[in-house]
Order: sequence, then structure tokens, then C-alpha cells
Amino acid sequence: MTTLLGAAFLVGFLGSLHCVGMCGGLVTTLAMSQKRTWWGGLISYQMGRILTYTFLGLLAGMMGMVITQVTWFADVQRGLTLFAGSLMILFGFTLAGWLPDPLVKMMSQLSRVVGLSKWIHAATNSRMPMSWFMVGLFNGLLPCGLVYAGLALSLTSGSIGLSAAMMLAFGLGTVPAMMFVPVVLKSASPKARGWVLKVAAILLILMGAFTMIRGSALMHSMHDMDNMQGMNHSGHHMPMNHNMHPTTHPMNMDGMDMQNMNMDGMKK
Repeated sequence: MTTLLGAAFLVGFLGSLHCVGMCGGLVTTLAMSQKRTWWGGLISYQMGRILTYTFLGLLAGMMGMVITQVTWFADVQRGLTLFAGSLMILFGFTLAGWLPDPLVKMMSQLSRVVGLSKWIHAATNSRMPMSWFMVGLFNGLLPCGLVYAGLALSLTSGSIGLSAAMMLAFGLGTVPAMMFVPVVLKSASPKARGWVLKVAAILLILMGAFTMIRGSALMHSMHDMDNMQGMNHSGHHMPMNHNMHPTTHPMNMDGMDMQNMNMDGMKK
């Protein structure tokens, strides 16, 4: 459980640098709409995003519980783990700028459908935390490869509570970068941002590769071999114990009878 929560947090933390590029303009627009950085509004925005991610994790957990009822759940679980790892690797390449992000157009179209620009406009002209909260709530629904990787990873848990907790950890992992987006965009040079993004991309790619290895059939077959060896070892020990007990008890009884006979002879 701790391993899955830590993995979800790391996926959010490493990939959140991509959020600086994709959602950084949105957050900067909100932040710059006030004369001073309004931390209450930014926190409300983060809470909205995290709530959406947690709700999506809850839905993923429900789907995972249904999948656990089928006999081939182990195969589905391995497939989801491989899918999550491949998404992490693909997202790592887009994070580094080595591949274009295929979801950019879909994100802009969906933002128009959900009316995100309307909520952004309302938030920039208001100091009501609820307006900023609603922006974060809808922003969490926008298509994002990083979110999909986190959801695929949470599906492998097979538990509703753990899946929701994993997406909560994922959302918390994105908070540091998203909270300080205006500062990062102002202070860091383009060259420095590029290096940071590439380092984070390499780490995310390695993490995706490790996730795929964990879900591969090779790891599963090695686990089965260990179980078979454990059963064989336990099978060898059991007959030996059963054979020893019948021989020891009669010997002890015979010894006791001989002693009783000698004592009787001496008394006579």
C-alpha cells in the first residue's frame, strides 16, 4: 500500500513540471489578476483539482473492484500496469519536448465545452475562493496523459479506498509546482527550465520502465516459481515429520515397559 501511494505521489510530482507549461498560463492569469499573490485563491484552486483527481480515483477503484470479480483479473492487472508504465514513458518524452503532446488540441476543445474560460473570467474579477475552487475543479477534468497514467496505476490496486488515496497522493504531488508556478516562470531562465524538465522526464521514463517490469509476465512467472518451490519444500518436510513420530512413541513405550518389568523383578 505504501509503495503504491509513494509511486502515485512521485508520478504527480515529477510530471507536475509539465503542468507548469500546460496549466502555468492559467494559474499565472489567476495570480496576476490580483495586485498581490492571493494564496487563499491559489489554495482553493489546488483543492478543486485534488478533489477532482480523488473523485476520478474513486471511480477507477469501483471499476477495479468489478474487474477483481473476474477469473482473469491477474492478466488485466498486469495489462493495466504495463499500460500505466507505457503512459509514463510516453509522457516523459513529451515532458522533455522529444515528442509532441497529442492531447493539446483535445484539451482546448474540452475546455470550451465545460466553459472553463467563463469560470476563469469570473475568478479573475472576484476574490471569492469558490470561483477559484471551481476553476480547479473543471481543470482537473481536462485530458492529460499524466492524469491517465495515474488513473491506470490506481486501477491496479483493486480497492476503492486505495485507488482514491492514490489519486489524492497524485494530486498532492502536483501541488508544489503548481502553487509556485508564477515564481518559477518569473525567476527561472528558459535554459534552466529546459534542463529541469529533461531531468524530470528521464526520471519519469525510468519510473515507467520499472512499472512495466513490475507488471510483466516475466515477473509473474518468477513469482509463481517461488510459490511452487515453497510448496515443494514444505511437502518434503511434512512426510519426514510424520515418519518420525510413529517410531519415537513406540520406542518410549517399550522402554517404559522394560523399566516396569525390572522393578517388578527386584521387588520379588
